[in-house]
Amino acid sequence: MKTIPLSGMLGILLTLCLHAAPAYAIPETWVASNGAGAACTRAAPCLTFAAAHTATDPGGTIKCADAGNFGVVTITKSLTIDCTGTNGGIVNTAGNAVVVNGANVAVTLRGLSIDGAGTASIGVGLINGRSLHVENCAIGRHNAGNGAGIQFNPTGAAELFVTDSTISENGVGIFGGGILIQPNGSGSALVALNRVTVNRNSDGIVANGLNTTGAIVMEVRDSSVARNTGTGIFALTDASRAGIVIDRSTSTLNGGGISVSGANALVHLGNSAVRGNNVGLSAVGGGQILSYQNNQLDGNGVEGAPTGVLTLK
Repeated sequence: MKTIPLSGMLGILLTLCLHAAPAYAIPETWVASNGAGAACTRAAPCLTFAAAHTATDPGGTIKCADAGNFGVVTITKSLTIDCTGTNGGIVNTAGNAVVVNGANVAVTLRGLSIDGAGTASIGVGLINGRSLHVENCAIGRHNAGNGAGIQFNPTGAAELFVTDSTISENGVGIFGGGILIQPNGSGSALVALNRVTVNRNSDGIVANGLNTTGAIVMEVRDSSVARNTGTGIFALTDASRAGIVIDRSTSTLNGGGISVSGANALVHLGNSAVRGNNVGLSAVGGGQILSYQNNQLDGNGVEGAPTGVLTLK
């Protein structure tokens, strides 16, 4: 029987391991206010998010070197844009600042300032994608047409997570708003909003199931919704389901505090305050606001009332 020397066996094993080893490194690209490169390295950064998007592999990260205005971008692959500690982002005067439009992509936006300058339409919009994370961002002044800070319009199943962010001064008059969840077709949305401030928009937070056969399920927790000219938190639908759980949050000084419209629109309300609104609680068309009986409802022009109660367990 032919034998293989130990040194040869070790060489074979090393070769097999090298070929089998996965690539764990996630590439980083960079943008900077003085950027001029195309490779978007730290030494030679790009000037825009659009250029960095082209240079970044799926699953990679675009980082901001400073507080520049890095331009609008359409994201078609899974990636992260991280401007933590720089206040970098986008000042946009028309159209949409960030659009997510890629099959099954997962996108994270972290530490961005997105300013619509009073004339742009959408701060962050999702048309197609698996998930969108918005973390430690400030999104404001999107006032053209039905302007919105975040507009979530999936046509399939998608998830939105917003944490530690401020969404302010979006929409105009009765149109648009802060965070608008509006799936289309058979789209559905799972949404978690944690430690989010939504103020001085048209409507504040809206779960609109009128244009989908899918469901919207949302949690709003440890958040403040204030001084919105329309409704602070609003669930509306007809045949589809739009449900919101509100916990340890406030809806204050809005046109309406919390509203539901349609037989499949449902809010569960606990540990929360609804104060100083023109109308506190409003339920029409068979919609329900169910209270855990540990809320504060006072100081509204018209208080309103829950449609039913829940038992704390």
